[in-house]
Amino acid sequence: MARFSGTPVAPLAFNFLQCYIALMRIPNEIVDKIAGLVLQRLKNRELILFKTEEVKVRARIEAAILADLRAEEALDAEVESMIKAHSAELDSEGADYRKLFNMIKGKLVRERELII
Repeated sequence: MARFSGTPVAPLAFNFLQCYIALMRIPNEIVDKIAGLVLQRLKNRELILFKTEEVKVRARIEAAILADLRAEEALDAEVESMIKAHSAELDSEGADYRKLFNMIKGKLVRERELII
């Protein structure tokens, strides 16, 4: 079994899905940095007035970013399970898994009116 970013990857047609999902995991340090940049821009443009401590606002921004990332990871897992459920049919038809993944994900995003 191969490894990608420390995650075992089976030598199947689903490798690209597992690699994509592994890449989606963003370290907390990067989320912290993004939250800091968002907060800094809001402050620089005078688009925010603090009613509480700046640290609490930054924590809320980080929480919102992490919640969004978790929602997208859950959606990716759902798409992957849908594809795996029909893998035999797709293998026999020679389907392009990456295109299929993106198509299904796009459809679910539109149907659920998600913003990713």
